[in-house]
Amino acid sequence: MYRFIVGFIAFIGGLLCGYQSDTPKTAHQLDYKQIAINIPITQHASLSDKTYALGEKYLAESLAAAFNQAGFTAKVYTQEDTLAERNPSSGYEFYMREFPEIQTFNFTYREIYDSDRISVLYETIPYPLDVVKNVDIVFTGSLKRYHEFQKSGINAHFVPQFTSSENFYPAYDKKYQTDVLYIANQWPDHPVRQTVQFALDKGIKLDIYGNNWDNVLKDTNAALWKAKQIPNNQLKYYYSSAKIVLNDMRKDMLDADFINNRVFDVTACKGFLISSYSPAIKEIYGDTIPMFQTADELKSLVDYYLAHPKERQKKAELAYQITLNRFERTKIVKEMLNIMETYRRQHMEAHHEK
Repeated sequence: MYRFIVGFIAFIGGLLCGYQSDTPKTAHQLDYKQIAINIPITQHASLSDKTYALGEKYLAESLAAAFNQAGFTAKVYTQEDTLAERNPSSGYEFYMREFPEIQTFNFTYREIYDSDRISVLYETIPYPLDVVKNVDIVFTGSLKRYHEFQKSGINAHFVPQFTSSENFYPAYDKKYQTDVLYIANQWPDHPVRQTVQFALDKGIKLDIYGNNWDNVLKDTNAALWKAKQIPNNQLKYYYSSAKIVLNDMRKDMLDADFINNRVFDVTACKGFLISSYSPAIKEIYGDTIPMFQTADELKSLVDYYLAHPKERQKKAELAYQITLNRFERTKIVKEMLNIMETYRRQHMEAHHEK
């Protein structure tokens, strides 16, 4: 035990000396063609669960596929992975949520051993400023947050969420057809999601999929709840085949002016979407996505568009074109890589000059 302790102290001392020294690190060589994507999932087993609900898992897997198609090597990691298990040569460390590694940089592994590794945070929901400022590059899906970060001197870039035309495309199937579809989880210990509450208040019949609805949908409403989850690879059939898909967002996302990826996925399937009001959606999609702020408005929109299929199809087609032209995965990833590689070149040049 004594030898182990002495050896461990010597190892840490060696790392610290290496970090404080002006000589280049030789412990490993970073490869900026390799990207580690970290997601807020604990267990490896969850990666193969086809009914898993967390959106970041599918967003991360889609990102990794696009990075690989662009000539990089990207891999998705869970919190179960330790630093020892990760490939130490990954030049880019990509975060889908705030992780302990980026919550504080005081005496961390990254400071001692990986100061040349480039950290990237993809902000799909609002994160605390003291987390955001700790990374090298921030991609945010909020134009409002982008301007705030720029004023704070943060290296931020406006990069919205996206969809993949490989996974989401028009795929109508009669057996999935329904009038009104709603797919989302009910948050535990939170009020009923507003869209569902409005629908219940107005007697709108809708098919609901998601977790935690058993405490909300009771008695005669229990039949509205169809299943806890839809496998991600089947969502396109549901989105394409419903007459109307309803969308809403968390209040913090709405306040920060984010758009959730459901908007992009549904419209990529030529699904007709009705959403709770969002200035960001309005700015991008105009009236191709009708929006509501009250229960009466929701009821009026549902009744009108169920009775006017040609208008539904016209708006769905226009929204589909907007999504493919601006929010398809390959376009978003190309923009990300251009920003990341530009930063890397500038970072390396500045390091070389020192």
